[in-house]
Amino acid sequence: MTMVLLASEKKKRSILNKKEILAYLQSQGLSPNKAYGQHFLISEKHIEAIVTAISPQPDDCILEIGPGPGILTAPLSRLAKRLVCVEIDAGFVRLLQGQFAEKAQVTIVHDDFLKMSPVEGCTRIVGNLPYNVSSQIIFKVAKHYSAPQCFFLIQKEMAGRLLALPGSDMYSAFTVGVQLYFDVHRLFDIPPHAFFPAPKVHSTFVQLTRKKEMLLQNTEKEIFEQLVATAFWARRKMLKTALKRSPYVQYSESFITTAFEALGFGPKVRGEELSLKDFIALAQYCAHHKN
Repeated sequence: MTMVLLASEKKKRSILNKKEILAYLQSQGLSPNKAYGQHFLISEKHIEAIVTAISPQPDDCILEIGPGPGILTAPLSRLAKRLVCVEIDAGFVRLLQGQFAEKAQVTIVHDDFLKMSPVEGCTRIVGNLPYNVSSQIIFKVAKHYSAPQCFFLIQKEMAGRLLALPGSDMYSAFTVGVQLYFDVHRLFDIPPHAFFPAPKVHSTFVQLTRKKEMLLQNTEKEIFEQLVATAFWARRKMLKTALKRSPYVQYSESFITTAFEALGFGPKVRGEELSLKDFIALAQYCAHHKN
């Protein structure tokens, strides 16, 4: 998990050093937790860029996932109407509760975001996401929240997957699944040396803007997910073959042939070559025609 740590406002620097970070954490009885993949952002220019990009508004209710030591939480709490912080690390929860005890607009929740019930009424969701569960968190946000804007600091490779084009190696079920709900924008990259301890990979700050209209009805959405799972379960095979052998769906060969002809798909098209628009069209066809 990439956490954010700011310098004192009285002591402006471009980069905090390792000793200062360790001293601060030790004074609070804390240390980076490998189990949670914690890396602290120490580049002030990137921290300022993150706050500027989020651009909290006076009527915002912001959900922050993984606030860590809470210094990013401070400017957000000053600018937003309400701030809900979900933190899994008990040590940082105690720190946050002490720091923001007198701020009625700040709520600190000690929980695992992936296991807790959705927080109602959020207008923006922000988070420095653990690399190993980033996709699960983003999918949960997509399916169970309605916030118009989300801002996440994630592994650069994952950002590439979010933005991948059909037919490319990085194009995946994750790409299509997220793009059903969001328009994805890469804002800026952050190098490893901007963190302590430095991760082995670059990070990217992304903005996910929720689409104004859901492109599929609930029954169509379920079929869409099954079709996408099938397409990337056998991504190198012809989609017709994958659909006939799929563990996710059951369609007759004649139904598949008719569907492909109706939608203008070539008989040898592979699942990894279909765009989001193609998957939507196929899901709608399958939902409204008898197999």
